[in-house]
Amino acid sequence: MENDDLKESHFIPKFVGKWIKKTSVTGYIREKNEVHKRAQDIAKEHWLCGDCEQLFSGWEREFANKVFYPFVNEGKSVANYGNWMSKFCASLSWRTLTYIRSKNPNDENDEERKVLLDAAQEHLRKYLVGESDNLNQYEQHLFPLEKIESTDSHDLPPSINRYFLRIMSMDIVGNSTDQYIFTKLPSFMLLGVIKAKNVKPMRSSRIAINSGVLSPREYRWPDGFASYIFEKADEVIELHQSIPQKHLDSFDKYIQENPEKVIKSKQFQAFLDDYERFGDDVFS
Repeated sequence: MENDDLKESHFIPKFVGKWIKKTSVTGYIREKNEVHKRAQDIAKEHWLCGDCEQLFSGWEREFANKVFYPFVNEGKSVANYGNWMSKFCASLSWRTLTYIRSKNPNDENDEERKVLLDAAQEHLRKYLVGESDNLNQYEQHLFPLEKIESTDSHDLPPSINRYFLRIMSMDIVGNSTDQYIFTKLPSFMLLGVIKAKNVKPMRSSRIAINSGVLSPREYRWPDGFASYIFEKADEVIELHQSIPQKHLDSFDKYIQENPEKVIKSKQFQAFLDDYERFGDDVFS
């Protein structure tokens, strides 16, 4: 297909970026790789045809209105879903896999890994366009995330609430026996299975193909995954510290001049959630 036929599409759905902007202190976004710049939008490229864009948009709308907004704006923790949920999750995983592979082609010098990722990408594509009616081994596992108020663990990063509630990211994670497509949205974490030696312990997070209920329950991450999450949460503070001082000064001035807006923003609330749990550790 010629590039002229491709629509400019977001890798992480556009409604997520709009919500991040709307609920931020200043109304801007900073990309991880360009923290010195304020961005108006999140990553997008010409990469979907019109039919696929329309398909994806329908699933996005269902998730946004029935799950995302009720959870992040109204504090809901239960949602019924139909077959659009497995389609939406699979589309996120397919987008993340496609994006990460396009940005890191040198990671696939290992032929075995390339074959593995090719198979996952192709099966997700077939499921999304209706050529397959099942996800087979490529299960989608969705984890709702809430603020952590108290815990017996002393190993949590002091930016964990900001990471859970505000951060967007995409990655491929795992080891020699387990590989997952990782998509992080504010208040949600999606793991798309590429391969796993035993997914039974994660059953509570598995998205059903046709219908199900998202609700508070005991969720279990893959073995070793917590250390990855904590490492990424630590980056929240590191990235903030890498913002040029003149931008930080401008940010502080904005806070002083717009205290009511700042206090009402969910970005500031996430910071307070961390401060109430970790105290001055949130600054270092």
